[in-house]
Amino acid sequence: MYLLDRSKLIPGDIILTRSNEKNSSLICRITNSEYSHAILYVSESSYIHSDLYGVHSGNTQRLLIDEPQYVKVVRVDDPVAIEKALTYARLQVGASYSKVSAANAFAKVFTKLDAKRQFCSRLVAKAFESGGVRLVTNSDACLPQEIADSKFVHEVKDCVYQAEQKEIKFANSYDPIKKQAEITNSILKSARKLLGNEIQSLSDITSALIADPKYDNEITEIYEYSGYLTMWKYEQERNPWRYSIDLFKALPLSESEQYALATKELETANRLLDFYKSNFEQFFYIKELYGLKYASQQFFLYKKLVENALDHKFTAEEILGK
Repeated sequence: MYLLDRSKLIPGDIILTRSNEKNSSLICRITNSEYSHAILYVSESSYIHSDLYGVHSGNTQRLLIDEPQYVKVVRVDDPVAIEKALTYARLQVGASYSKVSAANAFAKVFTKLDAKRQFCSRLVAKAFESGGVRLVTNSDACLPQEIADSKFVHEVKDCVYQAEQKEIKFANSYDPIKKQAEITNSILKSARKLLGNEIQSLSDITSALIADPKYDNEITEIYEYSGYLTMWKYEQERNPWRYSIDLFKALPLSESEQYALATKELETANRLLDFYKSNFEQFFYIKELYGLKYASQQFFLYKKLVENALDHKFTAEEILGK
């Protein structure tokens, strides 16, 4: 089994894969393609993709690859487009999977009735299209192979390595990101019962409540009891050293290794801080303008996430002597 070499990846990289599973092999054979799935790398170990369970995130440390030739990493050299693509993908988290559009991608058939739903290559192509880079001719009906062959990308070589037994064991262990996806899907399922099937992502809930606050209390309660508001606790419990200078310094690393890790952590903290601050400000204005309980709830969630990201950032900066 093989894993992606995270040291070779940067946010915005597109990961194209296939596997020995029957469905993957069938897709490749029918479409005459080398790859059956497209993934967008978001940040340290994290990616966003669309599968049968909808749009959600995953961890590259859990993405086991059967053969080294079963994966290809390509990159777009446009920082502005990458940033917009990442924002688009994050806003799609929770969107339903489109079986119809995925099946019709080879025939280039697109139905507007399915426009807000996603499948893997549509998600990636639409994400970059939002940033002004048109990877494929038809982003609504495209294949992973078309993204691999796009003139707007170039391949990043030597991105996989043979996994050690302990890494394979971790890849198959309890996955908190999978739990997060389950919570998100549960929220959306409940929200659709109240607001209608047009709700395809968490951002759609915000828009719907601004348009009609009728179910403000009910949506607020759905979030309250879902576990969504405290998902951040798992990260802090698993990696407390990211938020404590003393614990960071106590890591069994040499001075140069600590410096390298702190540099990487600072980049991650800054990315998270930008994302959380954007949502924090958005929900502040919605709270003030519309008086929604839901917006107030989300405001305090992102306030906490901003505080966590600042602790993360200050810890890394202290180690770096900034």
